[in-house]
Amino acid sequence: VINMRTWINRLLLLVSFVSVNVCAVTEDSALTLADLMGGKQQFNLLSHQVLNKMIRQQPELARYQPVVQKWGKEYLTWARMRTELATSYHAHFTEPEIRQMILFFRTATGQKYLRYSPLLQEETVNIGQRIAHEQQPKLLEMLQQAKQNSSSGH
Repeated sequence: VINMRTWINRLLLLVSFVSVNVCAVTEDSALTLADLMGGKQQFNLLSHQVLNKMIRQQPELARYQPVVQKWGKEYLTWARMRTELATSYHAHFTEPEIRQMILFFRTATGQKYLRYSPLLQEETVNIGQRIAHEQQPKLLEMLQQAKQNSSSGH
């Protein structure tokens, strides 16, 4: 009985050790992905823009700009953002998917995608707005028809 109990305890200890290591590997891969995707550079640029916009929108903060900037440096950190991004990646992607993305973003094509991604997102919005604008007469026609149908239904 003692040998069986010792064996089970060792097995449980091994399982817990493996679980901790798997979690650490998972965490590291998501952190690596955040780094590869240029997150730090984007975060630094974005946080600077956010702080400036905050000051522009609240003019009373302008005279306290050094305090706001100090606050940003102390509390809006890449380390915190990186950890939050890793959590987000794990919420949406499996470990094998994260590893595949790491492999992709380490390639020249992956890096090119990252460089062009903001432009592509902007172009997608612009294309959608242009198409909606082009089709606006059809929307107005459909709304007019719906209005007539609801008026005749009463």
